[in-house]
Amino acid sequence: MVKKYKSIKNWESKNFDTIIDVRSPSEFADDHIIGAINCPVLSDQEREKVGTIYKKESTFKAKIIGSSLTARNIADHIEKNFLEQKGSWQPLIYCWRGGQRSKAFSIILSEVGWRTCQLDGGYKKYRNTVVKFFENIGSKLKIILISGKTGSAKTKILQNIDELGGQILDLEGLANHKGSLLGKIPGLNQPSQKLFESKLFNKLKQLNLKKNIYVEAESSKIGNVHIPKSIWAKMIISPRVEIEADLKLRANFLVKDYDYMCNNPDLIYPLLSGLKKRLSKQLIDSWKDLILRRSWEELTESFLQNHYDPSYSSNTIKNDRKIIKLINAKSLSHSEISKIAKKILKNN
Repeated sequence: MVKKYKSIKNWESKNFDTIIDVRSPSEFADDHIIGAINCPVLSDQEREKVGTIYKKESTFKAKIIGSSLTARNIADHIEKNFLEQKGSWQPLIYCWRGGQRSKAFSIILSEVGWRTCQLDGGYKKYRNTVVKFFENIGSKLKIILISGKTGSAKTKILQNIDELGGQILDLEGLANHKGSLLGKIPGLNQPSQKLFESKLFNKLKQLNLKKNIYVEAESSKIGNVHIPKSIWAKMIISPRVEIEADLKLRANFLVKDYDYMCNNPDLIYPLLSGLKKRLSKQLIDSWKDLILRRSWEELTESFLQNHYDPSYSSNTIKNDRKIIKLINAKSLSHSEISKIAKKILKNN
């Protein structure tokens, strides 16, 4: 019997209409090729059930049950997701190693008449490619950092640079985190380390590495994820644009930017416990009092003066990156942020 589907080694070599990850939902959630859809041939529970039978009862029985579940699930995916696809549709299928799960899916789709490909080596090959990519990509990047004390609207400035046609790498956006003690975003979970790297890999593949890439100055860790070592090594020696804004401007900006915390103060209290070892009980108690009184600007100013600004000054000394532009923000309004972005792009 002639195999109707193709095995390929590089998922980037061809523009597929759909990339289908047939691994279990938990495997997919941990990491996947960006843009892939999840059509598991076995759910997490089914996979566990088949694995238990394989180990404790019989490999043959496990294959029978696994095959019946796989066939049923593939049929369900076709009915739910692919009935409208034309004969020219080109899907790419992958599983963990390019084994039985993706093979079963590929056979059935190719028998229908679709131009099906299976990724040789599966997710494991893809992951190895991502790991290898990050080993030396940092040295190839032309990074310019956007730096400044907390509340100087760096993320907004970065977004404006993007709107004006500059190349950006929004690490906080990729990490689903604002990068500070209070940076957890309600309703958004951070990706796993592997998925963060996949998202970063996908973004870098879209950029022109011969041109400047603007990146917000970060610590090496954003929430629970780490910036890949080669990129972090490049960041700490990259030139920076320094944004200066006075305390009241920054406090006012942060109160607006973190309005969801002002509307739900219970989100703040657990985060204060992380500072108990670094700051006095008296100071933390004063913050709790300001929270009770809903004195948000006064609270934010105190946060900046007693925690964020000293931390920023310390890091700036440790990482003495060359300042190529110093911009004094007269306000942090939408129009002023746009002007700052234009200044940064000028002559760069």
